[in-house]
Amino acid sequence: MDFTRLCYFVAVAEELHFKRAADRLLITPPPLSKQIKLLEKELGGQLFERNYHDVRLTPLGAKLLGPAREILRQVEDLKATATRLTEGAATVRVGATAYAPSDFVAQVQAAVTDLPVPTEFSVPGSAAEVTAKLVSGHLDLGLIHLPTADKRLQYRVVATFGGAVAVRFDDALASRGLVSIEELRDRDVVIDFARPNPVMLAGLTRALNARGVTRIVRTTNQFGGELEMAAQVFNRHLVAVVPYAPESLIGKIFSPPEFTLVPIDQSTWAPARIALAWVPDRLNDPNQIEALVTELANSLTAGREQ
Repeated sequence: MDFTRLCYFVAVAEELHFKRAADRLLITPPPLSKQIKLLEKELGGQLFERNYHDVRLTPLGAKLLGPAREILRQVEDLKATATRLTEGAATVRVGATAYAPSDFVAQVQAAVTDLPVPTEFSVPGSAAEVTAKLVSGHLDLGLIHLPTADKRLQYRVVATFGGAVAVRFDDALASRGLVSIEELRDRDVVIDFARPNPVMLAGLTRALNARGVTRIVRTTNQFGGELEMAAQVFNRHLVAVVPYAPESLIGKIFSPPEFTLVPIDQSTWAPARIALAWVPDRLNDPNQIEALVTELANSLTAGREQ
């Protein structure tokens, strides 16, 4: 329904005169009359009784006048709220690491779009690149993997992802429902998905070595490359340790019929943590960002529970 026609209806109902209503609306009577007729057709009945001397509300028009006024009031309230929230508000710049599970990055982008402030969303690259932009003031808020070595960051964990092994369909591990990390001690293991984040890569390497997994091999160039990694896992019968995120890009690459994605027992392997991070010293209004982080965290939690 066209709200403008409702506005015209209320004006005529209050003036009970098409010419006066048209003057009030800053239009001429013919288009006003046409719009009222279109509204009557849309509603399925006459709103006014017209004759040469006067205009009166029909019973239908009299019953609809109150609801029409209420609808227009709500529309004006909506406009006022939007103006109050956006007028003069600085755009909040949000960046996300490209190496978080792709389906989760999409959820974050949707949640950012729904924030009641102007926003810009980008995917600069690795968590290190996102952190650099936060520290330089080119981003207000960033989605990164933990741990982070930069002490200037404040952060809030918004998601955890258990680990998984990705193997060929005919690998001995492919038929398992759960794998312990210690079972990889005699295998060539790939963790190249973490290569763009040196802190995360070093942490994964130390954690694997501590559990006796030392045969860590490299399959991709310094920028990573899921397809290259998958090809080498398949051809060389390697085991890739990746996040357990079946709906993400990497989860779909390592999917049947060529591959199997098997969860790692979390009692032997801590989940990866992903956080929203910010640098208070680089913000004009840190309290605003913290409030937005809370709103985003609640939205993301609700989205993952559905």
